[in-house]
Amino acid sequence: MSKVYLDNAATTKVRDEVINAITEVIKNDYGNPSSTHSYGRSSKAIIENSRKEIAGLLNVSSSEIIFTSGGTEGDNMILRNCVKNLGIKHIVSSKIEHHAVTHTLDY
Repeated sequence: MSKVYLDNAATTKVRDEVINAITEVIKNDYGNPSSTHSYGRSSKAIIENSRKEIAGLLNVSSSEIIFTSGGTEGDNMILRNCVKNLGIKHIVSSKIEHHAVTHTLDY
């Protein structure tokens, strides 16, 4: 009997080619992308190239691609922006929504 994983909302199995790509970056390009030395410049180039590639896949400007530390920060940023900058007055959610969303909406 084969297993099927159905909790992909929590985490998802990473494809082997992604693991290989990430491993190479971790081993070779570990510099702080805010630094001006060669390690930092290399890391920054990887981030910016990734941003451009994602933007191309989504048919948007690379300036519209924002990397966050995780889902909670991303949810929080989007919801707060909707209210503060876009003037959204009502946001509909349900009891099954993740707490990262409901806690932000409660705020």
